[in-house]
Amino acid sequence: MKDDKKSSLVVRLVTEKHLEYALKSLFLTPDRQQFITQTEQMLVQKGLEVAAPIPTLNGELSMIYKGAPYVLYEWIDGKQAQLHHPDHLGAIVKMMAKFHHISRSLIFPPHIKIEAPPDRWKEYEQRRQTMKHWLRKHKNSETPIDDIIKDYIPFFCKIAKKALKGLRKASASYEHDIRKVYTCESLVHGDLHHCNVIYRKGTGKPTMIDFEDVRYDLPSKDLLRIFSMYKKYTPFNKKEFIYMMKTYERNNPLSPEVKNLVYIDMLFPHIFERMLRKKIYKKKSAQIIKKQIKREKDKAICVYQNYFKQKGHEMEGQL
Repeated sequence: MKDDKKSSLVVRLVTEKHLEYALKSLFLTPDRQQFITQTEQMLVQKGLEVAAPIPTLNGELSMIYKGAPYVLYEWIDGKQAQLHHPDHLGAIVKMMAKFHHISRSLIFPPHIKIEAPPDRWKEYEQRRQTMKHWLRKHKNSETPIDDIIKDYIPFFCKIAKKALKGLRKASASYEHDIRKVYTCESLVHGDLHHCNVIYRKGTGKPTMIDFEDVRYDLPSKDLLRIFSMYKKYTPFNKKEFIYMMKTYERNNPLSPEVKNLVYIDMLFPHIFERMLRKKIYKKKSAQIIKKQIKREKDKAICVYQNYFKQKGHEMEGQL
């Protein structure tokens, strides 16, 4: 089904008894693969609908072939989820919230290597510098796309600075306290969108697949990803964004501390910065780029005005 030596190999297997499986390798280190498959197995044990890894005869969740770990999964037969209507968004967000909630109760075996959550202060600062560096490098460029980006960079740099200011105060008490990882962080899927949710044939239950980017991080990472995919071709919609957040918090209430971090993370211009860093803008027209950037600006304004400005948080002032 997929054969890319730089990313993954996926093979669909059908036995003589018509049993179906997916054999998969991400060409990762054994430690990273162990973390992924152990996560998937524990989520299944907790009752979450996830494509289950099939153990070997020796009880291992992966096997090594030519230096790379391979995993056998149950085959999920069904239809891919849709993402065209608020109800579609709400259904995936409910599943996401359940996953995040369950993940905070997982206890990994001692031999599983768990990656530490990211240093958000360092991440934000590096990404802010990426935007500034791009502006310096392209200050004399006069292409239509470069002109559009240059018009928006001052706004996003200002937003990034406000997010950094809020993060410094909010994270000081627990960001580097590993004992509080499970209260401040949850596991996030990392690439949660409708293509990675399958409605099982026969039961109609939504099932999550493809956990290769799973890690401990803020819930905002999955929320930003799904909302970005939902609004991929349409303008930002404040009511739909608020609906998403209310749906999420009804199913996975956040403490005030975590909620503050989540909204700071949503304020930060991650998607705009990634567009510059990955040079995604070079593959699209000026018209599309302008719409995408405008959508990100509207999202940032919505988050700022409806959470920070009204709540009297650290980031006072006008945008």
